[in-house]
Amino acid sequence: MALLEKVKPGIGVFYSDATKDAEVQQMIDGAVAFFKGAGWEIDPSLPTPLAVEAVTLYCKMRQSTDPAQLTVHPVLVAYIVQGKTETPLPPENYEYFIVPKAGD
Repeated sequence: MALLEKVKPGIGVFYSDATKDAEVQQMIDGAVAFFKGAGWEIDPSLPTPLAVEAVTLYCKMRQSTDPAQLTVHPVLVAYIVQGKTETPLPPENYEYFIVPKAGD
């Protein structure tokens, strides 16, 4: 499921309309760029649950917050810290294992 379809319900959009979808996608693109600029790479095609929550919150805030306040908001900073330490999800139909390094 695309990030767009995961974020829309979280910001109160329960319908599909080309204009509204483009508007939400623009906010999502801004969120992904914002987090990338802070050092957290979010893969829009395979977002983790934390990434979905962070992007949804960014979009909610973008709807009602002065853009200048978004850059230093403590909740967004907390998401960035968590996201930078998160292990990315494997692509669908793939699995991987975490094994200790040799000699450990």
